Amino acid sequence: MQMKFIAVAIASIAAAPVFAQASNVTLYGRANLTFDTYAATGSLGGAASDYKSRNRVSANGSRLGFKGSEDLGNGLKANFQIESGVNFDTGNGNGQSGAANVSTGTLASRQSFLGLAGHFGEVRMGRQEVHWTATSRTNDIAANQINTDGPINTGGGGLVGGPAYRTSNVLSYRTPLFSGFRAAAFYIPTSEGAAAGIDPNGKGWSVQANYNNGPFALKFDHTKFADQSASSSQPGKTGNKLLLGYLYSGKSHVGFTYNHNSIDNIAAAVAGIAAAGTTLTQNSWNLNWEHYFGNIETMIEYGRAGNVGGVLPTITGSDTQYKSWTLAARYLFSKRTTAYVSWSQLANGSANFADFNAAGNSSAAGGALGVANRGADVKDIAIGMMHNF
Repeated sequence: MQMKFIAVAIASIAAAPVFAQASNVTLYGRANLTFDTYAATGSLGGAASDYKSRNRVSANGSRLGFKGSEDLGNGLKANFQIESGVNFDTGNGNGQSGAANVSTGTLASRQSFLGLAGHFGEVRMGRQEVHWTATSRTNDIAANQINTDGPINTGGGGLVGGPAYRTSNVLSYRTPLFSGFRAAAFYIPTSEGAAAGIDPNGKGWSVQANYNNGPFALKFDHTKFADQSASSSQPGKTGNKLLLGYLYSGKSHVGFTYNHNSIDNIAAAVAGIAAAGTTLTQNSWNLNWEHYFGNIETMIEYGRAGNVGGVLPTITGSDTQYKSWTLAARYLFSKRTTAYVSWSQLANGSANFADFNAAGNSSAAGGALGVANRGADVKDIAIGMMHNF
């Protein structure tokens, strides 16, 4: 009898920390699915290079996550998050093109980290959002409200894309919050894949400044990656991004995004557009307006990417531009459940091939249009439903 009592006591002591930890863990997620029509037509290569209109059922940014913290005393907390993309439409880890989508299909495919926070701020390690655009005060349209919008909001696309979004193997530091201001710094070693005899010199770094107080929001990001030769890691890229937001009438707001991106010393020529060793640069801007009428939210977005610098002399400025626009509305059944309709279109110059590739949205081979599809105009019309839990 005494031995049974001791066994029960030991089991209770062993189980206590587990129950205590469970009380600090939150399970959350999102199901966002659409019935939509995608097309990319009018390419320079003609009908053979077009993606004709097709109907789809798409999961867009759907996810499942765990997050929590433990109070360590003396103002210290251990924080963690494990978030994974979930394809409710197919149950696999691919995007709409059938190509692998790195943000779905495995544990920790979205933002996931372990961190230590205190009066000094917070240090995190893991897969994190670097040079990230979406905030509720500047532009939240595709990130948290509908299925997709133009690529300008995430840093560009086609010939000159942004340097980083959700990035693996990141060490970061965030300052405490001072009257709405917070700064952050990120270091990303990208040399893991360096072959024997190759200098492991790949790396990336980013700095951010955020202000979010009262009706105004301001965010600036500077990010740079150095290429790691003889590996498949991030190529050399640089990005500067400025975001402005103004909140009015409760949750309604207007937002503006400006990007200056470059791909540094491209390794391979882009057929008919740029020579190897060239540095390509592009500026882009995006303006959005989100307004609430009771339980109905309307969204309008327009963006434009300018001439690409560094292309061959045979390419004119208008050939490398593109512009995009989105019109959408959603109905809020509750704080967690919404239904929406959206129409997004992207018009490429004859030498560019930007696409709706966020969250695996594109039906193009490889997950996004390529040089063979340059000049195509892309369209996505959707009716969708989102539930957050």
